[in-house]
Amino acid sequence: MTKTPTADLNYKLKNEAIAQYRYKEPSESKLLIASTRKIITFDEYIQKLKHQSVFIFNKSTVRNVRIETFKSITGGKIEFFILNIIDSNTAEVLIKTTTKLKLKSELKTDVAFVKIMHKENDIYTVNFHTDVMALINKFGKVPLPPYIEDNPIKYKDYKNEFATGGFSVASSTAGLHFSLEMISLLKAKGHKVFLINLDINLGTFKQIDTELVEDYKIHSENYKINKFDFENILEYKKAGYKIVAVGTTVLRTLETVINTKVYEGSTNLFITPGFKFKVIDTLITNFHAPKSSLLSIVQTIFGEKWRSLYSFAQSNNLKFLSFGDAVLFNIDE
Repeated sequence: MTKTPTADLNYKLKNEAIAQYRYKEPSESKLLIASTRKIITFDEYIQKLKHQSVFIFNKSTVRNVRIETFKSITGGKIEFFILNIIDSNTAEVLIKTTTKLKLKSELKTDVAFVKIMHKENDIYTVNFHTDVMALINKFGKVPLPPYIEDNPIKYKDYKNEFATGGFSVASSTAGLHFSLEMISLLKAKGHKVFLINLDINLGTFKQIDTELVEDYKIHSENYKINKFDFENILEYKKAGYKIVAVGTTVLRTLETVINTKVYEGSTNLFITPGFKFKVIDTLITNFHAPKSSLLSIVQTIFGEKWRSLYSFAQSNNLKFLSFGDAVLFNIDE
């Protein structure tokens, strides 16, 4: 099979196209219908949706994993970005500081006494000598993406209204277009709604750094879906309902489960051109960054036409990335 040059996933993203704020009313955010290039609001989409559909959302919660503090002796700044909790006192973290940290070194900070246990690439394994979740809950800040200017007024906006449980360090941003009221309206109109859990990690922001897309080693993420819910989703599909994945994390989870029959585990499913979708009929997703693994999903679904579609979106002042607008793709259309 012919491999895809990573350069094929590149495009010029204008700074002014990157949304810095979420819509005050999710129903007013814009949705570009890929097949027709029609731009509507999410309110219009829900009101006019006639085909019986199953909407599936990622309910994983963005945790306040960014902890800014000071070294007790020197007073220097240090930031811990908690990626994964290994046990109650130990976590994998990114560390931002001006001094070099040595393995097995210990340092006292204003929030905890820290010991550096291990380092692999840029990720440290750290023992905080106290409960990590307690640190997160007491001192943590919402981890806004690097392309969004940090401001506490945005923290609440980066979390989905329906989020519950899970441990994500980034938001399932397609879900930001849906309020609880909008989800209730979908149900009232006869559509079905399911919630799954996929814990999003920082790999979602990484650019593909190999020359060919298929040679890239994609990040793994933990997921969980109720077996009974999954079987119901498939039954609805057989009955003619359209299966709508709200976000690429939902898509990856469902396509993983249909192929593995494993309902709780870790997925490193990398969707590249040639992939055959077995569950999803429709994908609602935000506009993705250049050379991202998420953009590979878009190319797989929409082919080379994605480039002119993204150009059309920027020309029509649609907003990109986490707080931006969205696009709707119908599979095999």
